[in-house]
Amino acid sequence: MFRRVGMIAGVAVLATLAVVAAAAARPATHQVSSTATAACSKGVQLGMLAPITGPAGSIGSDQLHWAQFYLARWNANKKNKVKITLQQGDTQLDPSKASTVAQSFASSASIMGVIGPAGSDEVQAVAPILKKAGLAFASGSATRVSLTNGAYKGYFFRDVPNDGVQGPTDANYMFKTLGVKSGDTVMVVDDQESYSTGLADIVGASLAAK
Repeated sequence: MFRRVGMIAGVAVLATLAVVAAAAARPATHQVSSTATAACSKGVQLGMLAPITGPAGSIGSDQLHWAQFYLARWNANKKNKVKITLQQGDTQLDPSKASTVAQSFASSASIMGVIGPAGSDEVQAVAPILKKAGLAFASGSATRVSLTNGAYKGYFFRDVPNDGVQGPTDANYMFKTLGVKSGDTVMVVDDQESYSTGLADIVGASLAAK
């Protein structure tokens, strides 16, 4: 449990850091009002796309709480002159809901960058919206390989290994640590979610190659 919580903490904090950095260097296409620009010296706002409720609520609430923790620490540090607030957007891990929230973020002149979304399907749904608005966004859990094929370079970031890295790593662990040998039978359990399907396929291919 400690290891799982620590890992969630790490990716949530890194995703927040990535958005803070990317927002500071955001493309000029994001139209910010003069009022919002003037207010940047006092504070900026980040949006967060996460499945705060619904079937994946436990994951989304963890991501939200760690982002809030990081921002609380950031704002408490007197060396950080720019204070950051967070606008929550509940996606329920649903691409259509994520698109709706992303559009509201894109329409806001005060939001400088976005944390999330959590799922690969959600990233594909919101990417055109956020890119058009000039908003950088970073996910701590979207792992589909194609998400970083260059289509959203400079806008989409992630701080977790993609499936193309995770799959072979899992297969190597089975051989080197769990004692799987050539000729053995391995059962791969896939619950048909967007995350597991791509990963299961790559793990299966990596095992077959061995």
